[in-house]
Amino acid sequence: MTSAFLPHGIGHFIGLQVHDVGGLMADVEGGTIPRPEGHPFLRLTRAVEPGHVFTVEPGIYFIDSLLADLKKRDGKGINWPKVDSFRKYGGVRIEDEIVVREEGGENLTRPAFEG
Repeated sequence: MTSAFLPHGIGHFIGLQVHDVGGLMADVEGGTIPRPEGHPFLRLTRAVEPGHVFTVEPGIYFIDSLLADLKKRDGKGINWPKVDSFRKYGGVRIEDEIVVREEGGENLTRPAFEG
C-alpha cells in the first residue's frame, strides 16, 4: 500500500553525479545487490559505510494512476476523502543529505537552515 504514496526509495548516494550510480553495488568487483521484489525504483541496496554520502528523502505523493491501481487492488483502510483533498497538491518530499561517520551520521542539510 505504501508504494502507491511513496513510489521510490527513500534515498540515493551522492557522488560524482547527483544520483550516483553506486547504490546497488555489492562489492568492488562489480557485483550487485538486486532491488527487492515490488520496489523497482529503489536506488540504494548497498551496505552503508563510513565516508558514504547519501540522501534521505521521505515523501508522500498523490499520483492518480498509482492511486487508481491501489483502489482496484485493496483500498480498504484508506481514508479516500482525505486523499482526494490532498490530490491538488501533488505531494511533498523532504530531502536531507547525510554523511556517514565512524561515530554516526551527520546531517549536512539541517545546519544550513539554522539561524
